[in-house]
Amino acid sequence: MSKDKKVIVTGNQGFIGVWLTYKFYKLGYKVYGIDNRSSYGERLFDKAKLDNIVTKQYNEDISDIEKMKLIISEIEPDLIINMAGQAIVPRAFEQPHYTFMTNAVGTLSILEAAKSTKNTKSVICITSDKVYENVSQIWGYRETDKLGGKDIYSVSKSTAELISSCYARTHLSENGINIQTVRLGNVVGGGDWSVNRLIPDLMNSIQQKTNFYIRYLKATRPFQHVLDVVDGVYKISMASLENQLESGDCWNLGPKNNSYEVVENVIAMCKTIWPEVKILQNENNIKEDLTLSVDVSKLKHRFGEPKYESKEAIQKTFNWYRAYYDGNTHLIDLIEKDFETYEDKNEII
Repeated sequence: MSKDKKVIVTGNQGFIGVWLTYKFYKLGYKVYGIDNRSSYGERLFDKAKLDNIVTKQYNEDISDIEKMKLIISEIEPDLIINMAGQAIVPRAFEQPHYTFMTNAVGTLSILEAAKSTKNTKSVICITSDKVYENVSQIWGYRETDKLGGKDIYSVSKSTAELISSCYARTHLSENGINIQTVRLGNVVGGGDWSVNRLIPDLMNSIQQKTNFYIRYLKATRPFQHVLDVVDGVYKISMASLENQLESGDCWNLGPKNNSYEVVENVIAMCKTIWPEVKILQNENNIKEDLTLSVDVSKLKHRFGEPKYESKEAIQKTFNWYRAYYDGNTHLIDLIEKDFETYEDKNEII
């Protein structure tokens, strides 16, 4: 059944996009990728030579609405997953206009382009847990909490949420396209070599034998494993395709038990494997909210609980990089092993 289904994944060559694309590829979908390769750092997509997992690749900016209309009308996909975005907070401070155009206007372009299709049944818009108006509460934010943001990254993502909501209620309400938004936290897993992300920066520092400059040791984040993200997005996508969800709904994706981890604990876990890493405090920090966690009760009730708590997700990620840098395992084998382990119901964690 899946072999005749078409899915567009924007940002398919990014860290999360690769794992999501691989999931649909394994299931027999025809996957079409849109990625302008504007993110910084090395890519798992290139290192693992994964060109064969996409039916066709487009190198375009999703904020270019005319290009999106042409591509989406040409493919006529059943499903669109808008994973593309500028996801690095420090870069958002340096490039606020680009960040807003990609995250907010890009979402608008994808949804507007979907109006011209005949076969598209669902659009999944990936946003962030930073869409919430952060009031430094100690309990996890729920989907019903107020949206907002103090910085352009947060505002660009909360705007994308508002755009998705108005298209679900008004601009695409008569087209029969089901729209869902999915809010991700700090996603970790093997194969992320992005710049200005905690674990990738740690790995780069270790490999290059350079000092690692930390922004906020006391910051808390809902670290979630990439395969929990892939599983959640996939389940929401399937329910959306079957119109089993109300269009315009939103979902927190986070770690098991609404867990989170403190950055200094992540550093300590890293040092148990790589004790030589040198940690220094960055004195020119950007302004970030230090406390953040999300409530995944809604996801758990509808689709089941994520498999990994934050600490487990981080440990699995460090183990993945250790296996890779030890040189005994090929990247494809590491990817396949992670999928097999995740799908094994008898997995011992």
